Amino acid sequence: MEIFGIKTDLVRPGDDLAEAILRGMERAGLALADGDVLVVAESAVATAEGGVVNLSRVTPGPRALELAERYAKDPREMELIIRSSDRIIGGIPGVVLTIKDGFLYPNGGIDHSNAPPGHVVLFPEDPVRSAAGLRKRLQEASDKRIGVIVGDSRTHPLRLGCVGVALACDGVVPVEDARGQMDLFGRPLMITRKAVADNLVSAAEVVMGEGDEGIPAVIIRGAPVRLADDGEDMLIPNIPPEECMYIGSLRCGPHPYQGGYDGLIEEAAEAMKRSYAPYSGFRVGAALLTKGGSVYSAANVENASSGAAICAERAAIAKAVSEGEKEFEALAVVADTQEPVAPCGICRQNLIEFGDDIKVIMANTRGDAEIATVAELLPRGFTEKSLKSGG
Repeated sequence: MEIFGIKTDLVRPGDDLAEAILRGMERAGLALADGDVLVVAESAVATAEGGVVNLSRVTPGPRALELAERYAKDPREMELIIRSSDRIIGGIPGVVLTIKDGFLYPNGGIDHSNAPPGHVVLFPEDPVRSAAGLRKRLQEASDKRIGVIVGDSRTHPLRLGCVGVALACDGVVPVEDARGQMDLFGRPLMITRKAVADNLVSAAEVVMGEGDEGIPAVIIRGAPVRLADDGEDMLIPNIPPEECMYIGSLRCGPHPYQGGYDGLIEEAAEAMKRSYAPYSGFRVGAALLTKGGSVYSAANVENASSGAAICAERAAIAKAVSEGEKEFEALAVVADTQEPVAPCGICRQNLIEFGDDIKVIMANTRGDAEIATVAELLPRGFTEKSLKSGG
């Protein structure tokens, strides 16, 4: 297998990336051959497509300000991360771990490196479309059958250093199923799938580098891969976070609400108006959706004897159970707070009594919302199983 780096001029917003790659190949005396795989850096793709943002033009919202303080990030960059991500899992000072389009990305794929001072490079808007466009242009120019991979670099959990990861493929089968093949001792492989595209990007990263090398693309020749024809499924498969052995084992916390329970949030907001909170003035509404489709809403009820007060969430649960309901799908809770309001500990305990997979939609009156399962809000909750004897 051979790898040839393609050095190009500095890629700028609006540039024709395919033309820049062809010029770089011509200067290096390179030409595409049948079966070649071209790996292109996602930062070059995003830059050419205009994905360079001047941070001075970004106004961070309240959530961005809060998360920026928590994770020691520039609030303007944090605002872009929120906009670019489907889910924010957590982070450490300087880095926020996010999920976007089924992939795990630090900082929503937003990159400071190889961006002008005061700017960042966003993630490509549609990497699949970008890979397909580059392959079409380069195949037409070379009259050769090739594959294209848009790649990036990532770190592995608990490992220092970056490896390659494929974001999109065109003309290449990204994952090959090795199940059924025999190991060295004649036993059939049961779960092994080869991440062909990721491995090719890792090989390309050795030549492309991470700094000022100026090599945004490489040609990989002689790779043992299967090229795909138009119409074949070339999407890179992924798995839900809860089924991932890394993320699922660590349990995902609250993440941005993506819709599906808007009506339930509205019911909770209406219930909030009925709150009896003469002492604290903190009004909360909750709406509980059963698996049968019924909704039970309630508000918090305070008392001069504070211990006699009841939260909106528990009031809704009591209301539903008194009607014979015990199987719940989701609960929405709304309050006039800066951040989406979360159930208190005793409400979480009441919810988990009826199932650890109940979805909890936490919202405020400003339209912000997050979602999590009750098990994510109450890890290792005390349930019926906890009462069973160890013997």
